[in-house]
Amino acid sequence: MVEAVGWDMYDPRMTLKGTLVETVHLGDCCYIAADGIHFTDATETIHGCALMAGVLGDEIVLITHGRLKMVDIQVPGVLVYGPDGGSGAPPDESGAGKVCGFAIETQLIFVHIDSVSAAA
Repeated sequence: MVEAVGWDMYDPRMTLKGTLVETVHLGDCCYIAADGIHFTDATETIHGCALMAGVLGDEIVLITHGRLKMVDIQVPGVLVYGPDGGSGAPPDESGAGKVCGFAIETQLIFVHIDSVSAAA
């Protein structure tokens, strides 16, 4: 599983808050539905990536634009995508889900949620 270790930089004005209906990990791609925040799989919308880990009922912040530090090596300049399903995951270059940013350095990606990643 791809792993994120923390946010390097983000603009607090480019964030969304909501209540979790599932457990998420730091950096997980998430979407907002009528009942709260869910982790994203390959076919679903991405509204942001989790600022922190949380469990059912926690209020968390989703970041729509920011720099996310990664454990796994990414290729600089390559697009990063949402996960391919399962328990939620941070973006990576696997190409499984929707485009939601690009790699800046080998262990740093830029999350950039736009109309493509947020499309249903």
